[in-house]
Amino acid sequence: MRNFIFIAPLAALAISACATTTARTDGEQALAVAMEDSGNIIPATAEERAAIHSRDLLSQAAFWAEAYDLNPSDQEAALELSIALRRMGNHDRSAIIAQQALALYPEDADMLLAYGMALASSGRGARAIEALQRSAASNSSNWQVHNTLGISLEQAGQAPAARNAFRAALSLNPGDPSVLSNLALSHALSGDVEVAEQMLREAMIRPGAAAAIRQNLALVIALQGRFEEAEEMARVDVTPEMAEANMNYVRAMLTSQRRYDAVTAN
Repeated sequence: MRNFIFIAPLAALAISACATTTARTDGEQALAVAMEDSGNIIPATAEERAAIHSRDLLSQAAFWAEAYDLNPSDQEAALELSIALRRMGNHDRSAIIAQQALALYPEDADMLLAYGMALASSGRGARAIEALQRSAASNSSNWQVHNTLGISLEQAGQAPAARNAFRAALSLNPGDPSVLSNLALSHALSGDVEVAEQMLREAMIRPGAAAAIRQNLALVIALQGRFEEAEEMARVDVTPEMAEANMNYVRAMLTSQRRYDAVTAN
């Protein structure tokens, strides 16, 4: 799942759904090409289903799309297709697939999570809260449920509850850099930038920390007025021009009445 990302314009968590179709992403276009001339679809064997997880994302999406087209009530195909579409960036279609499957399997914890993640990925976390709470009720040991619930609560403006959800995720998956980053940015969005900086520094040194965490840290430092330090850090991952643009954005924000109100979730 994508984390909070502070990049001009400043943004945070992102995980969407709508009832209409949208323009295809590059990944979705590639999937459509892969599905052309598929001919008669033959049901995949259990061995083929197990093996597909080792293939590239496009191959996985094409495989599960075939299985889903053959049988839209195929629970595994719907779940895996929703996950693959979200990872390819087509959050709307991902949510639609999961939502349709939930009509058949309304209490499936994994499907509820897939639906919630698809919604939260494009900033519609407020709509995901109920599904994620249901998923957590039957799958409370899954840290991703709590992390995604935290993202959704933050997007809905429920910061204290969001931080509780992130802490629950950390209790199940201690030290996870993405969850630490999300918790840190929840503090930053509430104006606790010093606390956020400390957490982001911890997240940055954790194994598997994404480059976005360093960018988040750079901009939290900038929010405290330490622009030279922040820009130097930002240049590790982005061009000097982009780093400078980010710092100029923060400077403008700090001189406006919006201040932390400008730091909103996607």
